[in-house]
Amino acid sequence: MNTSFRFLILTIFIALGFITSCNDDITSTEEDTNGLNTNTNIASTDTSSIDDDPNEPPPYNADEIDKINPEELSKQIKEIGGRIEVLEKASTQYFDEYNHMAEIQKGILENIKIKKMIMRSKTVGSEEEKIAKIDFENEKKFGKEKLQILKEKNNLLYKLTKSIAEAKNEKEKLQKKHEYLLKRKKEKAKLN
Repeated sequence: MNTSFRFLILTIFIALGFITSCNDDITSTEEDTNGLNTNTNIASTDTSSIDDDPNEPPPYNADEIDKINPEELSKQIKEIGGRIEVLEKASTQYFDEYNHMAEIQKGILENIKIKKMIMRSKTVGSEEEKIAKIDFENEKKFGKEKLQILKEKNNLLYKLTKSIAEAKNEKEKLQKKHEYLLKRKKEKAKLN
């Protein structure tokens, strides 16, 4: 979850830098920032499905739990563990790509600032100013395109993080069920 916060903060930092580099108008910056915040909510994960009290045995139906094959349940737990491993590897790979893209975006932001200063240093209405303005606009457009790709990568990382959390919750529930099943079978064996 720590990495999730890191790329959330990085995305917001880059997006805010890009917005302030490209816009002089404060109100349009606020609108862009508000739009960004709704799209990059990485940190939220749903934990409502986790049992409230882990010490209480789960309320399984006795007839249903007796029909479950412990080996089949173990197999399901192992499969989910494998799925979690694959998702975590993918998450690491995408996070590395994301960091690389973020570094590129920082460079683009610097170029935009430089081109903006060059444009402002030219005489208003001159041919040099027109060329500098076109150069600045092209760099700004390029930066927006790259920022969009960065936001898409951010959304992908959010979905991966959420999938990993859901798979871990599912695995935990199956493990509790497995433990309960084994405990029940031992208790039944003692009675017989």
